[in-house]
Amino acid sequence: MMKMLDTKLINLFNEFVKTYPFTPKGIAHISAHNEQQKQGRRNFNWISEAADSGRGITKYVILHLLLHDESSSSNKEGGWIHTSPSINGNWETLFEDSWFSQESNYSGISDAIYNFIQQCNNDPNQLSTSCITLSNFLPLENFSAEIITPILNALKPDDFLIVDENSRLVINHFANTDFSPKLTDYPSANATAKQLINKLAKEMQQPGVPAMQEGDLFDMFCYWLVAVKKYDFSAPTLSTLNKIAEQPIELIPQTVQPEYTLADCAAKTGISEDLLKRWSYAINRKKQAILQGPPGTGKTYLAKQLAKHLIGGGDGFMELVQFHPAYCYEDFIQGIRPQANEHGQLDYPVVPGRFLEFCKKAESCEDTCVLIIDEINRANLSSVFGELMYLLEYRDKKIPLAGSNELFGIPENIRIIGTMNTADRSIALVDHALRRRFAFIELRPNYEILRRYHEREATDFPVDGLIATLQRVNQVIDDPDYELGISFFMLPDLAYQIEDIWRMEIEPYLEEYFFDQRDKLEPFRWEAIAKTILP
Repeated sequence: MMKMLDTKLINLFNEFVKTYPFTPKGIAHISAHNEQQKQGRRNFNWISEAADSGRGITKYVILHLLLHDESSSSNKEGGWIHTSPSINGNWETLFEDSWFSQESNYSGISDAIYNFIQQCNNDPNQLSTSCITLSNFLPLENFSAEIITPILNALKPDDFLIVDENSRLVINHFANTDFSPKLTDYPSANATAKQLINKLAKEMQQPGVPAMQEGDLFDMFCYWLVAVKKYDFSAPTLSTLNKIAEQPIELIPQTVQPEYTLADCAAKTGISEDLLKRWSYAINRKKQAILQGPPGTGKTYLAKQLAKHLIGGGDGFMELVQFHPAYCYEDFIQGIRPQANEHGQLDYPVVPGRFLEFCKKAESCEDTCVLIIDEINRANLSSVFGELMYLLEYRDKKIPLAGSNELFGIPENIRIIGTMNTADRSIALVDHALRRRFAFIELRPNYEILRRYHEREATDFPVDGLIATLQRVNQVIDDPDYELGISFFMLPDLAYQIEDIWRMEIEPYLEEYFFDQRDKLEPFRWEAIAKTILP
């Protein structure tokens, strides 16, 4: 039962990381929290200096160590404004309401609160005793832990969590507890929250998670779960689930991809099962491969079909990203991204890139996940990959990423398939260090695949003349990196489109290749080859 709740908690946290922290509201939330922590520490330090010098601190303890809303009175007196639940209204009327007994005096109350904060700061292990002592001195139900724990959190964020209405609701639901806002409940609620954080420890250490104290990250998660997602906390908890069934509840399995065999792949691609088997083995052995060849050889299509086979029957997934000359490390791994906050100012958070996001999703899967990098050599790979140059070779290692102290390694279940167009003149050769980390699968124009396609689709297009023309063109090109491929012509209505394809796609390509040898181009103008191709 508890395992089911733990799994739900982890899944919700993963959803939170993907949807909230790096939005404008999330960034503003982090900024406000950090500033409030700094303000709390500043307040405590100068109040401590005032107390040590013998100056009165009565008013300042109430105004600057407890939380206040943005009332005119609080603003006028410079009260500590905080996003957590706070003191409402005029601070001067606090003692006239029902907070303290009539025998108590302002000075005694302030001293008790200040001593409590100082004791907890000096010795966090005395939290329970200190809470009981202060509660006995202030025997009032309205004195909630919510208005005093933020200063403890500001001073010792590793030891003290902000336990407010949001976090208490999350703690009680997922830990099957019933903590109240009373100060005497805070030590147990604080300890229980740390236990929940331990359950999320792995998720909190993954790339893409904001660089915050774990307790502060948990507080932000609780806010998102209650105020943003508006999670239904009426769902069964451990105690109610025990009443429903004596047997453990089976977890709902993750989505399983449909089986996609090599025979299925062969039928779609026209490539033999034996060859596909060799390629699949190479990808799994090396864990990353590049399909290289001239344009029109079906590299991207084949990559998708191989990916479908690799993830078939498992809980993995595939994604595709296309590289280009402007693609950089910050896009693929991580980097600083300027984002406007709610005040119209710019913040500069470190945001995970496409690959880190992919790895994070893959870690929640048991089976193979495939990332297809289309046109992989159009980017500056040494720059884009960064630390991946090491990690691609040493999959069992983790190293710190540039710009952060977080350790990162590529999950074992990830496979990478790149496609590389060998005919792009603007691309420098892939360096040898990177080539050593990939298996390279060469694709050449396969005319039999073109023939079988038109037979299977019953297009009635006479492909023999087209194949003969393509063979003559490639003989004249005389360079395997620039040959014309067949995918241009794998269309069911090719008879109606062949002229446009040749005039608008093939001829411009040949014009560029034969830019200084125009005589070699003329025999392959549409007017010259139309009778050969068409019946």
